[in-house]
This record gives sequence, structure tokens and C-alpha cells, in this order.
Amino acid sequence: MKVSLKISFFIILFIFFSCQKKKDSKEITYKSRDYNIYMGGKLAGYQKSSKDPNGSYRYTYEFNDRGRGPHIEEKIVINKNNVIIDHKINGHNYLKDTVNEIFTIENGIAKWKSSSEQGEVKFDNNSFFSAINTSLGTTDLLLKKLLSTEKNEVNLLPGGTIKITGIEHHSINDSINLRLIELTGQSFTPSYTWIDEEDRFFGYTSSWFTCIQKGYDSIAKQLLPIQKKKEEQYLKNLSSSLVNIPLKKLLLKNVNIFDAESGKILPNMFVLINKNIIEKITTTKPSNIDNVEIIDGSNKTLLPGLFDMHTHIDETDGIMHLAAGITSVRDLGNSFDLPKLKENFDANILIGPRIQVMSGFIDKSGPYAGPTGSIINNLEEGFTAIEKYHKNGYRQIKLYSSIEPEWVKPLADKAHELGMRVSGHIPAFMIAEQAINAGYDEIQHVNMIALNFLSDTIDTRTPLRFSMVAEHSHKLDFNSNEFKKFIQLLKDKNVVIDPTVSIFEGMFTAKSGDPDPSFVKILDRLPLNTKRGYYSGGLPIPEGKEEYYKLSYYKLLEMVKQFYDNEVTIVAGTDALAGFGLHTEMENYVKAGIPSSEVLKIATSVSAKISGVSNLGIIKEGYLADLILVDGNPVENISAIRKVELTIKNGAIFYPEKLYNAIGVKHFK
Repeated sequence: MKVSLKISFFIILFIFFSCQKKKDSKEITYKSRDYNIYMGGKLAGYQKSSKDPNGSYRYTYEFNDRGRGPHIEEKIVINKNNVIIDHKINGHNYLKDTVNEIFTIENGIAKWKSSSEQGEVKFDNNSFFSAINTSLGTTDLLLKKLLSTEKNEVNLLPGGTIKITGIEHHSINDSINLRLIELTGQSFTPSYTWIDEEDRFFGYTSSWFTCIQKGYDSIAKQLLPIQKKKEEQYLKNLSSSLVNIPLKKLLLKNVNIFDAESGKILPNMFVLINKNIIEKITTTKPSNIDNVEIIDGSNKTLLPGLFDMHTHIDETDGIMHLAAGITSVRDLGNSFDLPKLKENFDANILIGPRIQVMSGFIDKSGPYAGPTGSIINNLEEGFTAIEKYHKNGYRQIKLYSSIEPEWVKPLADKAHELGMRVSGHIPAFMIAEQAINAGYDEIQHVNMIALNFLSDTIDTRTPLRFSMVAEHSHKLDFNSNEFKKFIQLLKDKNVVIDPTVSIFEGMFTAKSGDPDPSFVKILDRLPLNTKRGYYSGGLPIPEGKEEYYKLSYYKLLEMVKQFYDNEVTIVAGTDALAGFGLHTEMENYVKAGIPSSEVLKIATSVSAKISGVSNLGIIKEGYLADLILVDGNPVENISAIRKVELTIKNGAIFYPEKLYNAIGVKHFK
């Protein structure tokens, strides 16, 4: 899910952190250090760094994220030029698949091999190896190399560079001298980390994931707002150069309009926009208009801005969403500063979509509790959390896997009293049918539906909610009375399904070394070290069950079609890579057998209705100007939705090519 994606980005980025100035030639003793890892403020793991008497560096890295999470053991040797000449990694990755990664220098040739990639190149004795499955400890070794370079810039193997682009000195509690380091070159936006006076990695903080030197845990909350301010300032500077506010009325001429009510294309139309309102739609050029900016839409399709109905959005996602034509999102669980992010997106202080619905996340405390939101110990705390969310503008509650089954109805009743919707995972030892009867208005993730037909004894707080579905769903019978009865329940209760079906394709079918099928179309457009993360494979598949896992994914696709055929409301959500994930989800609905025109309606007018928005999702006079211009006709070929040339959000114009260029992503051209 997206949490794992964010964490994988952090792991990749951490290996690149460095500092700003050269030290004296005297070598500083490399002391053993321990670090604590927190998920959503809860202690979840550790990092241990040490050096053997023979000079080898040793690192151990582990954390638990709801039953998922890596365990990594590393041994590294560097030479006098501070580059790695031997690197061995063993353990398991985030999804518990085996890790065995090596890097060596043999006869002047650098060689690397893991389950997802291998290669070799003539060694220049200067480039620094970047492992896929590394711990956070490698940060310290890259520091040594960067300190020996004049420009604090290093070439990496298998490719790319990393460079320090900003340094801020901070004294915490008047006694702890730290520096906040900004580095660029390896991901969509700069990454940030904290280092100490010995140029050692001190910590990284975020609302989702924090790693901090043991003994200094209490100051992590002081570091977070400093780091976020730096991150936001970079993005604010981007916004000022990438947001275009028209000074005149805007006329799109000769454009083919997708009518999100009928599902048809209206050819060669003229659309006049006045500030943030669609003023006029005509078949001929409007008369009596002067001083307008004209955009030629010949052979292009104008659609309402898309909705992604399952995100966990952050500041850096906003550009990706708008570049992909997504002007509205629903957030289904986030940190408590989400309302501020919504304000910043609405005002274009930061570039991003409208956050139409904020969902308050609630889970019960325990070993598998979610990483964010309100973690409760009893019903009274749950009621208090719902009231707090409502007071702060949240319109939906998302219940998670550790909630006690008997708590669902009273929590749902409380939310409904306040006019809020209720959705979520199906709590452990409960099935979807029971959750619906207890008050669920919507269910996230199609695997939660598949589990309804397996057993109510599966501990779905754990990764069993994936592996059991992968192993057994291929046997589901959609003609059975049990399934038909469940479909009727969905219809009778007007329950909405948020399938996020695409995340299960990579999870159930991808082998390490193969590209993630959900993103294979766009991997060559991504920065190198982001791209590398999409070759790591999915769940560890028991020998002899590969075909069952594939068939189970196809059965989940068939289930989505069953929902459509039986007039159960579907919304298009992703819980995946911002922007590109929605394109894949829409394509997979078409693969399931849903007509392209209906899929486009799902991602526009249907989502607007479910979000409670009455002036978006349709191109109509008097509606807000949230529009996208696409090269091609996505009704004929849904993949044309990937070719967004222009995005308009609330009347402001964004050019996707410029947005992508700003974050190191190649445009579709």
C-alpha cells in the first residue's frame, strides 16, 4: 500500500544523506550507535550501526508495520578513497521476501547482484554503490565520501548523482548542535535529514515514519516542524513559478467534450471560462467576446478533472496529481495537519488538488495498529475522536483492522449522528457482511470483500489479509447463492466499493526482478532510484502456487466487473503512486470489462456525487472550472488519459510538462 511505498522511498533516499564541509584529516572514531524507529509515533523498530576490529561496517535494520516490515543485516568494506568495495546484505524486505544482495570489485570491475537486478561496469574508484535493500546505516559511509569531494557531489552506481543543495544549522535545547541537510538528484523533490557535529546521521522525522538516535527520542517532535518548514518552502517556491492565473477569459476552441452524464463525446465545441467558472458552452465561437486567451483543442478531449478517491496525500504528491489530471482527491487517513495542507492546496500556496473529503482514521491500540490518526483504547476514546474529527472539518471516518467487532456499530452510529460517512478495512475476526449490517457505508480494498467468503477467523490485522486472498480467491464462485446474497446486501444498503484493485496485481503476480505491472508503462519516465524500487516483486509466493496467485488477481478483477454489472457503486481510488496510480486503476477497470465511457464517469461525475460535490465532475455552464485537456480520445482508448496536456483547477492553469520537469519526471512526449 502507499505506506510501504513511502517507506521504500525513505530507505532509498537515506543512503544519500551528507553534510556541508570538510573535516580535519584526523579520522574520527566510528562509535557504535543505536537508533529507534517510530511509525506514527509508536516505537516500531531499530537501527544498529557498528564497526568490526577488522574495519568492516555492520548494520542491522528492522521495523514492524502492521505485520509487514524488513529485517536487514549488512556488512560493508570501504577503501581509502571512501567508496564501497564490498557490500553484502541478507534478510527480508518489507513484504517478507528473502533479500540476498551483493556488491564486489573483481579485477577492476564493479559487480552487483540482487533478486531484482544485476550488472557490472569498469570501476572508477570514485562512484558510490547504492544498494536497493540497504539499511539506514549506509548514510554514514556516504558522508565519508562526500566530505572528500570539493563540490559535495557524488556519482552513484548503478547510476545517478547526489548533491547537497542546502544546509541549516540548528541548536536544539541550546545544547544539541545539528544540521538539516537538503539533497537533490535522486527523487521527485529534495530529501532532508539531520546530522550531528561528527557528520553522522542523527535522524529523519515525518508524521508517518521517524528514525532518531536512541536517547534523543523526545526531541523528534521539535525537529519535525523545522524539517517540514524547509520542505514546504521549497515547494512554495515551485508553486510561484508553476501556477498560471489567467488575466483574461479563457476560450478552448474546437475541443471534443466528454459528457460525464451521458458518457458521450460532444465534438468540436467551444468552452468559455471566466475566472473559475465555466461561463458558456457552444457549438460555435461565442459572439461579443473580446480580450480572451484562446487555446486550440483540435483533436483533443476536454474532460472534467479526475478524482482519486483513495489517497494518503502529502505535500510532494500534489504536483504528481495535477500533472496526471487529478484535480480532486479524497484522503483516507493522514496526520492531523491535513486541514492545513488542504488550505495550502486550495490557495495554490502549494501545488496540489482539492482535498474534497478528509477521513478521520481510527484504530485500536496494539501490535498491529495503524501508523497514523487516532489510536484508541476504548469506545469513549473513539467517540471523542469522531467528535474531534467532525469539529475540524472531516466528513468521513475510516475504521481500521484492529477495531473490536463489537465497537463498529456504536462508532458508526456516532459518526452517522454527526452526518459523517463510515468506511474502512473490515476489522479482524469480522466479515464484510457483518460490517455493513453494523453501519459501514463503504468498503476499502477489494480483498476485504474476498475475505467475506473465506473465514471470519483470519487475523486480518496481519499480512494474512493479502496472502489468504492470493492463495484462495481463485476458487470464488460468483454464481453461488452466497455471493448473490452479498451483492444484494450491497445494493440494499447502498454500499460503495473502493476496490484499489491495481495494488494487488503487483502484490500477487510480480516476481523480484520483473517490473511492477501497475507501473511498467511509466518506469522509464521516473528518476533512476525511484524506478529501481519497482523491480522488487510482491508477496513471497510459496513454491507451486504461482498460478493460484495470478488467477486470484484475475478473480479480483472479475469481482469489480460483478459490482458494475449489478449496479453497485464503484469509485476509483489508488492507495499507490500519486497520479500514475489512477491511470492504471482506470485501465484495469476497462480490462475487467467495464466500458471506457463508464470508467471515465466513475472517475469524474460518480466520484463527485459520492464526495458530496454538486458543482464539479461534469462540464456544465455554471460549474467550477476543474478541467483537463487530453491528447486523444479516452472513450476509444482509455490509455489516452495518460496524455494530459493541460490541467485547470479552479480556473488556474497548470502545464503537466512543466510540472513533471520540475520533479525530474519525463512528460509523455
